[in-house]
Amino acid sequence: MEGSVTGVRAPGRTWAEIDLGAVRHNVRILKRRASGARLMAVVKADAYGHGALPVSRAALEAGADSLAVVTVDEGAELRSGGVEVQILVFTDLLPDHLPLAEEHRLTVTAHSISSARNIADHPGLKAHLKVNTGMNRWGVGPDEVGQARKILGRQLTGVYTHFASADSDPDATRRQIEVFDEVLAAHPFGGVTVHASNSAATLWHPSARYDLVRPGIALYGLHPVGDGGDPSDEDLRPAMTLKSYVADVRRLKPGDGVSYGLTFRAPEPMFAATVPVGYAEGYRRALTGKAEALIRGRRRSLLGRVTMDACVFGVDAAVEVGNEVVLIGAQGEEKVLAEEVGGWADTINYEVTTGVNPRRVERSYLNVQGS
Repeated sequence: MEGSVTGVRAPGRTWAEIDLGAVRHNVRILKRRASGARLMAVVKADAYGHGALPVSRAALEAGADSLAVVTVDEGAELRSGGVEVQILVFTDLLPDHLPLAEEHRLTVTAHSISSARNIADHPGLKAHLKVNTGMNRWGVGPDEVGQARKILGRQLTGVYTHFASADSDPDATRRQIEVFDEVLAAHPFGGVTVHASNSAATLWHPSARYDLVRPGIALYGLHPVGDGGDPSDEDLRPAMTLKSYVADVRRLKPGDGVSYGLTFRAPEPMFAATVPVGYAEGYRRALTGKAEALIRGRRRSLLGRVTMDACVFGVDAAVEVGNEVVLIGAQGEEKVLAEEVGGWADTINYEVTTGVNPRRVERSYLNVQGS
């Protein structure tokens, strides 16, 4: 059967295929765009829903120099998996988490004078200093850099900032770069790694590449704009394909309703396919009435509401039970991008992939070794 899962695998309800070859490709593209800067692969939030350990290994194979996470537990998981490179923890840690960071040889971030003092109480830790240049979320103010630097002393191995709108506002980004450059000029950081660029800045703001870039979303072949853009425009390859299958096909008569609330009613005789994916898997309820999926190489419209465990798509008589359903990814000549799904759900691709529930969605990995 065309587009069938029969004979290929015994599916669960819904599964995600992660192409590690795509991750390696994206790392190489980003390193090329970084013009000689080192690359820190951001693998927080379970590598944006793709699986932190396999993605980290693939990124390092392709030339990433270091990794970044948000919690000590994320870093500890990578260490337990045999990862030995530098791992930077972005967030400000509570004092009782610092001993665990030291135990796992994680580099921590000082976001304030008080956090710098807490870090200094653990001389075995290395630290990066984050400077607030305009995002106003984390980081010491430019006027506090000298004091924080003095507190950290030889523990300080890096200094960085983060851009609020590198994907959308070049002028605001330019102002942040200027502020950061003024800090660097006032406090020469000899021998300390300087970094600022997220995915968007790595691709589009050459003056912000400094010693190291730290892309996140682009590693996974997703566009930095979030709810728009085509990753192929930047030569990026999406790594995640989200799949399910047709569990039931039924004929609808004119006026028959579908799903909770019967918000969709068939305007004419038609076929409907039940697919075992819902918001418990991370296929968001906000997709109701908007989304499309691929079945037998064609786009099929979502009928009625997404429910917790299932949804229904309009199909034709050729569709059969067992046919593969692609919710995100390519099938034949057609594709549904995570950016498109984000737009339908009034969110961004970041939330689409990180929201895929690992307890309900099995992950399998393609191109695990080499490329």
